[in-house]
Amino acid sequence: MPIEEVVLESANLLQKIDDAREQKIRNSHLFGTDNFRSWMLYFEAGDETPMHFHQNPESFLVVQGQCSVKDLKGGERVFNKNDILFIGAKEYYQLVNKGPEPLVLFGNRSEPFGIGITRAGEAK
Repeated sequence: MPIEEVVLESANLLQKIDDAREQKIRNSHLFGTDNFRSWMLYFEAGDETPMHFHQNPESFLVVQGQCSVKDLKGGERVFNKNDILFIGAKEYYQLVNKGPEPLVLFGNRSEPFGIGITRAGEAK
């Protein structure tokens, strides 16, 4: 019986952060398959996403900085370095860099790259 080769990819997060800062890359795609993706977000002070949701649940690790997560009803929670957060499928949210330093998030979602977001006001 043939032995299957293990798929193993790696990335150095500190190098990715340096690249994002130097090249002004907000969303760095790290790994992706037909049913999974991971990425790194790099937000300068004051940067934010639109209010939106995704079709699948996702998680984020705050690698650096302070992240405010706002919901559609006006709620807000603040997360700091080393906090891990989970956002359920079709839950509206907005990410905001609340601190003076860059915000770096490592994210995972169970879908391939290329599937878009649904912005607040667009859902049917």
